[in-house]
Amino acid sequence: MSLTFFVGCRSAPTGPRLAAHTLRADDLSLHLAQAAEFDTIVQVFPWREIEPTQNQFHWEVPDRIVAGTEYYGLDLIVRLDQHPAWASAVDQSLNAPPDKPEDYEDYVRRVVGRYRGRVKAYIIWNEPNLAIEWGGQPPDPAAFTELLRLGYETVKAADPHALVVAAGLAPTNSNDSQAMDERVFLEGMYRAGAGRFFDVLAAHPYNFGQAPSAPASDREHPAFRRLAELRQIMVENGDRPKPVWISEMGWTIDPPPEQPDIGVNLEEQADYLVEALDIVRREWPWVELVTVWNLSHPQPGDSFGGYSLLDPAGRPRPAFEAWRQAAGSRTGRGIAVAHLEQHNPVTILARDAIIHLGDTSLLPPWWPLFSGRDPSLTWTGGFYLVESGQAEWTLLLELMQQNEVGATVAINGQPLSPDLPQQDLTRRWLTVRRQVPAAWLRPGYNEITITSVRLLPDAQQEEFTWDDFQVKHIRLVRAE
Repeated sequence: MSLTFFVGCRSAPTGPRLAAHTLRADDLSLHLAQAAEFDTIVQVFPWREIEPTQNQFHWEVPDRIVAGTEYYGLDLIVRLDQHPAWASAVDQSLNAPPDKPEDYEDYVRRVVGRYRGRVKAYIIWNEPNLAIEWGGQPPDPAAFTELLRLGYETVKAADPHALVVAAGLAPTNSNDSQAMDERVFLEGMYRAGAGRFFDVLAAHPYNFGQAPSAPASDREHPAFRRLAELRQIMVENGDRPKPVWISEMGWTIDPPPEQPDIGVNLEEQADYLVEALDIVRREWPWVELVTVWNLSHPQPGDSFGGYSLLDPAGRPRPAFEAWRQAAGSRTGRGIAVAHLEQHNPVTILARDAIIHLGDTSLLPPWWPLFSGRDPSLTWTGGFYLVESGQAEWTLLLELMQQNEVGATVAINGQPLSPDLPQQDLTRRWLTVRRQVPAAWLRPGYNEITITSVRLLPDAQQEEFTWDDFQVKHIRLVRAE
């Protein structure tokens, strides 16, 4: 089986596909991914964020990521894991399989069905050979194989053309209750019948401070080249036709205090990434995708920040430019928007994506407060336009129970007039229309911001002081 997904009119590149793993893809990271000659994004769609409450789905962020990758002509690979609190009693500091497999099945089915034909592949879970990624339980290749089977069958039923990727295995020399050697784990997966339930094997060939050319592993440092041993296990089990994807690789300039020896300097980080890519190109034709962990803006206290191609100010580190040069020009670059269709209307927030602003937790049909914040006073959403044109646009949104004067909606920082209208208390959805001058819009990324307002003094109570209202189904319609 060969990796053959390409976007639009791009010519097929030579060598492996090049992916950036983002922590939360935003417009800047997608723009930089294209500038660094990546052609693919790997992104987690956290179950706990999409379905924090059972049967209440929050699609705003994944919808925006899918739209953004399409605008920039980047393929998208989605990882499906990170349990919500309701699906397992295990603390969310760990990644735990669900107590009821059918709950994960439902989540996978909804994600894949929503993005059918728009996401190229799905990674089922993450590093299940570590207890920290398996609910604190000892790694169990047979149990993971059952979860993989469930994910495979669900993905294929919802989108037969999507590829299913077996979770990337973590490199480790341990064989105890906390970790299982990835080679031993993979052999256990094959004994449990896993070969029938994936199209691609993922791997995470970190080697913790060593150069990728290091010839062998030692007790503390699995070698990058040990990836070839996983490949040999695949061949021995009849899976020679399947490719391997490196779904994470990288080197950190900011190691944790307990592991100072895994750190490298900025120059080494750049050199090692280029060297690893060169090894793949020269020696491993069966590796059809190479993913750099990660391309994200490091945050204070971020344990992953040292691996990023960006510094804490969001500026490219030397590894960014080194990778760009090593990748070579693969597509003629520039945003390939010629093949994109300008939809009319342009969907900003889906009909089933509800944003609740205010400071009050209420029963359905009210949704949880936006992002779980209390109070949650403002929401900003992003959307893409191929071109804005000259004619005026109309913004439409569905609004429920906005009662105070002064709640606003703005496009790219420009407030629309008049403010959002007052309603009664009957929890009915009202369609609001506002005109948007074409000059306020721009090709590419745009933002909309909706802001709540403080209640009048005679309406304030001890437990809430802000107006509660909900919005959904936001779209722009262009005058013909």
